[in-house]
Amino acid sequence: MGITTHSSNEHERSWASNRKFEPELRYSEDCLDLIEVRRTDDPWTFVACDNADPCESCGSLGTHIDCVIIAVDGACRNNGDICASAAVGVFVGDESTFNISMALEGTKVTSQIAELRAGICGLKQALKIQRSGIKGAALAQGMTEWMFRWEKNGYKTSSGKPAANLSLFKQLNELVKELNNLGVEVLFWHVPRDRNEDADRLARAA
Repeated sequence: MGITTHSSNEHERSWASNRKFEPELRYSEDCLDLIEVRRTDDPWTFVACDNADPCESCGSLGTHIDCVIIAVDGACRNNGDICASAAVGVFVGDESTFNISMALEGTKVTSQIAELRAGICGLKQALKIQRSGIKGAALAQGMTEWMFRWEKNGYKTSSGKPAANLSLFKQLNELVKELNNLGVEVLFWHVPRDRNEDADRLARAA
């Protein structure tokens, strides 16, 4: 039996209201390492089907060909210092033309700013992919938890102060809404650095 490929639309699933990709709720524990699917003939990283058993021959899960993983990372050297420099990495797939390795310009950069900028770059690449007809903790938590609270309380923190890097979060939110309007669900998944090596490598190479 070979690996099956199909659209995620074949499964009835409502969009996640919290924007979180929570693999532990979708996949069995022994399948968590099989979520990312890379095929030699495609420059994409696909999401494995969570409604199928692993292939008896190769152990892989079926592929949702309309769901891609875009890994992002921001790197900041000398974080907190006046001489800090930062860069972003966006990884779509091996040899993908949508991959990004780019140094950030500007004198004020921090680790969080780098992470948010990486998220913005990743969502812009998602828009390009969608339009072409193909389909970090602060970033993930900000877009899945903080943003909903900020929209209700005038974009202030629990202490009543304006949220840090608010303009970047707003830009991310608008990109998510733009993709949603095109029928694309955007979910955020914060993973350990050792599971984000490709995006981390691109960020550090800039």
